[in-house]
Amino acid sequence: ILLDYEDIMKIPYYNDMLDRLNKEIPNVRINQSGEVANQPLHLPLFVPKPPGRLYFLFGKPISTVGRKDELQDKTNAQHLYLQAKGEVEAAITYLLRKREEDPYRHFLPRFLYEAASGFTVPMPTFDP
Repeated sequence: ILLDYEDIMKIPYYNDMLDRLNKEIPNVRINQSGEVANQPLHLPLFVPKPPGRLYFLFGKPISTVGRKDELQDKTNAQHLYLQAKGEVEAAITYLLRKREEDPYRHFLPRFLYEAASGFTVPMPTFDP
């Protein structure tokens, strides 16, 4: 949020606009009481966050072919579940570490790198 209610009320034009708006529209908090019911409607000013870089990793497949009968046993099914969970957690930990080390994690360095090459050179990445 760039400007909240208190900040907006300090700007003369917006202050007047919000006063007019609140006089023209019906109260949207009819069923409320107390301070919430008396708060005027306001529109906070916000700026969206630029897109971040996406990190993903495809792990090796866990074969379950021919194990249908074996996986009917809860102990074996739990073992397979814990194996899959462990591999996913390890991959997430790895990607989080790589994200922290990535010099092009944020939008501006990525944009400047690509702009310097005329948007023709692919963005550097890391090998798993």
